[in-house]
Amino acid sequence: MQFRRLLTCPPAKLSEADHAPVGPGVFLLSDSDLTTYYYVEPCQTLRIAIGNLLRGGTSRRGGDSIKPRLAEHLGIAESRVTKYLADHCVVRWLQLDEGASHFAHFVTAILRPSLNE
Repeated sequence: MQFRRLLTCPPAKLSEADHAPVGPGVFLLSDSDLTTYYYVEPCQTLRIAIGNLLRGGTSRRGGDSIKPRLAEHLGIAESRVTKYLADHCVVRWLQLDEGASHFAHFVTAILRPSLNE
């Protein structure tokens, strides 16, 4: 049921991260056509994690940036990734107080996002 809720959430541009909940949860980064899944991650604060993706390409504090992996996957220069994220990507999220990391593992196993491998 949670998987269905995540996939039916309305997609939001990364620049709209301030509309995301302040609490913990899981987010799914995909292209704006909702056909390609790039990244899934559990986080403690959805609003901050989603906002950091656009600013620095990293969502977890101290985590690796997804910029190099996305640049390689798309075949573009790393300097163009931020613009690509802003123009062509959306995020959907599900706020979860418990079990976010388990749910993120499940979503990753089902959707196989290209940057989680």
